[in-house]
Amino acid sequence: MSRKPFVIGLTGNIASGKTVIRNYLANFGAYAIDADLTAKDTYLPGSPAWQAILDHFGDDLRMADDQINRSKLGLIVLADSAELKVLEDIVHPIVDQVILNQIEQCNRPILVIEAIKILESNILNYCDQVWTAAADKDVRFRRLVESRGHSESLAWEKVNWQAPQEDKIARSDAVIWTNGSFAETYQQTSQILSDLELPTVRQVSRNAHSLRTMDETEFPLACDLISQRTGREWTCDHIYQLLGGKLAPVLHCDDRMIQVQRLSNRQQLVLLTSQAPVKTETVTTPEAMALLQAWLGNAYSLLAVTHDVLPAKEAWQASFLPSEDLPEAVPYPVYASFLRENGLMPGEVWIKPLRGDE
Repeated sequence: MSRKPFVIGLTGNIASGKTVIRNYLANFGAYAIDADLTAKDTYLPGSPAWQAILDHFGDDLRMADDQINRSKLGLIVLADSAELKVLEDIVHPIVDQVILNQIEQCNRPILVIEAIKILESNILNYCDQVWTAAADKDVRFRRLVESRGHSESLAWEKVNWQAPQEDKIARSDAVIWTNGSFAETYQQTSQILSDLELPTVRQVSRNAHSLRTMDETEFPLACDLISQRTGREWTCDHIYQLLGGKLAPVLHCDDRMIQVQRLSNRQQLVLLTSQAPVKTETVTTPEAMALLQAWLGNAYSLLAVTHDVLPAKEAWQASFLPSEDLPEAVPYPVYASFLRENGLMPGEVWIKPLRGDE
């Protein structure tokens, strides 16, 4: 590893926009970690916390597929603070160690850790700065109702249950207010990085072609390409929203944008879901895939591509593997769940492990 990354601890109360900011940072080239997902992964069969949880809370939590019934476990710990403390003592040290290992191995210039309780965790000691995503109570309430389908009573209960966000703001190096548009959140995030003299672009180049972070000045061109591909009108507002939920690097030939790629991501797993346009005249599919692998390298461990984007012959030419050849390091339940979230089954994708030196 060349040098330690600049580590950002990203916190904020529920529905404050943390994940959108994390995705913006990932598009800028940051290594992105969701601490909540990291914790959930420790519950998987065979993971370090799995057996310890069953030993303490009882084997009746084990479901038919060996996974822990987290709903049943949740009822236990919510009813007894001592049991919650036991669970945290099992899970938190493992999560901390996983994240510390990622920090040590990261050779991207920026690493961001999204965590509601970053200020209360040992990981805080390894953060160069703490950022808080903030939004007014009524905004967070509305998001829980409209975007997550909560009842109004449950939404208010969740908003009011947490400590006031002012506590986090007071201990933060930067605050990003997300009450407004996606564009405003994007611009605040970009400006803070610029003020810190940290990069907002990741680019890899081979000959006349390059794959890089989409620049804000290029949003209208990206809209044109996606509109032509999808048959519906795209605006810059759509691009700001897209970048808050997915990765969307752009392919260039001699500094001319020729393709927009859209990828779903979950921790170190990434899925290429679409390209606009699907084919380009100036670059072969294996060349385009090699650029994508290089752009993702050092932050993602597995690239999946759908069969409709990458036909069998081109998958073979680009050295992709059938989905059943999943590396042992990637837990199958995590992989299958990630694909289901995107409306896919494992048999509908090709996969390729990504090395750290891509």
